[in-house]
Amino acid sequence: MNTLMQSVIFEGIGIHSGKKVKMVVGPSREEGISFELNQQDVLVELSAIGINHIRSTTLTNGSITIQTPEHFLAACYALELNHISVQLDSEELPILDGSSIDFINKLNPHLKKINSKDKEKLTICTDVEFKISNSHYFVFPSDKLKISVFLSYPDHWIKSMKFYYEHSKEAFIQSIASARTYGFTHEIEALKAQGLAKGGSLDNALIVSDDGYLNDPRYEDELARHKILDFIGDMSICGKEACGHFVLIRPSHLGNCELLKKLI
Repeated sequence: MNTLMQSVIFEGIGIHSGKKVKMVVGPSREEGISFELNQQDVLVELSAIGINHIRSTTLTNGSITIQTPEHFLAACYALELNHISVQLDSEELPILDGSSIDFINKLNPHLKKINSKDKEKLTICTDVEFKISNSHYFVFPSDKLKISVFLSYPDHWIKSMKFYYEHSKEAFIQSIASARTYGFTHEIEALKAQGLAKGGSLDNALIVSDDGYLNDPRYEDELARHKILDFIGDMSICGKEACGHFVLIRPSHLGNCELLKKLI
């Protein structure tokens, strides 16, 4: 496992609030990852998963709720980063460019190997099928983390998209970390009416219109790659190293978190 040699600062826009937010990531004596806001701690653990999963994951201690931690947590999982405390000045993390790559690039040079017990494994021992809303999951035993994702938008020009991934730090950095969150133009007004996505822009999301992308995709299958990034961030909440082949069909944050609860 790794921790940090020094604190690392991130500043940017909160995608929901549209306001400038700041986070300071530093080493901690305590095992795990915790968020601190207004002198209250929210531990990254299964029991902290919130109930509002509209376009992001939430973590709560019952008094405060932390929004959009999944891109940061995915980076921490890939870097095997533990024993850290994150100080926030807002209830949401900065969205940065909508992916994990900025977290990776700033944290990676400051990693420090620590002596700690081996990370507990979330090992899949039997086939599992799980469905919630429009999301469908199949999970199979494997000696490593493998993820296959399938997206389906039959009434849209995207139609379908897929990507297969075998996890390692190098694979995450090269093929997943730069994949940005995405949104459809027809969804934007509805989200804003709910008080969400006020900070969403072409600078921090891949925007999909009825005719094509409004900004240039980084990969032809960027949407599918980002779904894997989200899934890794959500699954990391349990604090365990996942070993299994996860097949995701139209995955969502709600589906990811409910699947994690079922597996644990």
